[in-house]
Amino acid sequence: MAETPLLPVSGPAESAKMAFISNALAIVGFIILFVIIVWGLFHIINLSGTSIGSIFPSTPKVSVTAPKSAVAGEPISVSWQYSGKEAGSYSFLYQCEKGFAFATGVGTALENIPCGEAINVGSSTNATIVPVFTTKPATSSMQASLTVIFATDAGSRIQGDASVTVTTNAAPTASVASNAQPSTNLSASKISATQPKKSPITAPTKRVIALVPHAASGPADLAVRMIMVGVIDASSGALIPREPISPAEIVGVEFDVANVGGSASGSWNFTAQLPTGYQGYLYTSPAQISLMPGEHIVNVLRFAPNMRPGTITVTADPFGQVYDADRSNNIAVTQI
Repeated sequence: MAETPLLPVSGPAESAKMAFISNALAIVGFIILFVIIVWGLFHIINLSGTSIGSIFPSTPKVSVTAPKSAVAGEPISVSWQYSGKEAGSYSFLYQCEKGFAFATGVGTALENIPCGEAINVGSSTNATIVPVFTTKPATSSMQASLTVIFATDAGSRIQGDASVTVTTNAAPTASVASNAQPSTNLSASKISATQPKKSPITAPTKRVIALVPHAASGPADLAVRMIMVGVIDASSGALIPREPISPAEIVGVEFDVANVGGSASGSWNFTAQLPTGYQGYLYTSPAQISLMPGEHIVNVLRFAPNMRPGTITVTADPFGQVYDADRSNNIAVTQI
């Protein structure tokens, strides 16, 4: 009886090898399929103009950029940006610290920004501010915290934060106040009825950068706002909000000119019709510095009153040098 030949039987080692090869081929195939899918998605996105961010949206945030360190009395630049697409406006604030403030302005004409109070700056995305110590600091440096809040028109609020290490400098500490005006800001010449050709002089200006709400684009738009009319205190030089009671007193009018438009103003000037002299006096300013969107200037004019009721009228760009979006806000009027 003949024996039936047996078929070769693979051993355990050969079976494991075949399983490994099968798994490897499956993994390679999956990788190739994934690459093809991703490649196809990118081509679809490029053809449709759709961004990756719209397919995989991220949480919108506010990014605040500020220097890591600053010297007291030296201006610093701060900028911010909202990553979302919603419409809204920005607000700027900083944490209160005893004896410290952020201020706006130049030189000695500084005005502090209230701490702990959100200041709406509209569409502005940058500011130049000055860190100052209002009293002698206990240490040579301190940490100042900044916050920018973006409030959407839908009502949501997103904020970003930054911190700056402020160190003292060799110069004396600056003293600023939110309401009081330094006496150096009030220097001006007197006009009397007997000297009608002698004109008043504008006070040193205070330049505030990107802290006034303004248009995001479009032409410049100069806007005038009366702040105060009063008399100059003879001893301190401060502007006191009261009516003059003597011909010897000097009247002061303080007003603000801001660029609330979306473009730089270029050179401009202003006129002030003052109730002094026998027929009044029209003061015409020299050329003023160009105002960027959001910048504004505060001026003080001094003059001797005529001791009768009168009207003060301030007009920005009276000769039409600026391509102004809205001339209805170029005039401010007050009574004395």
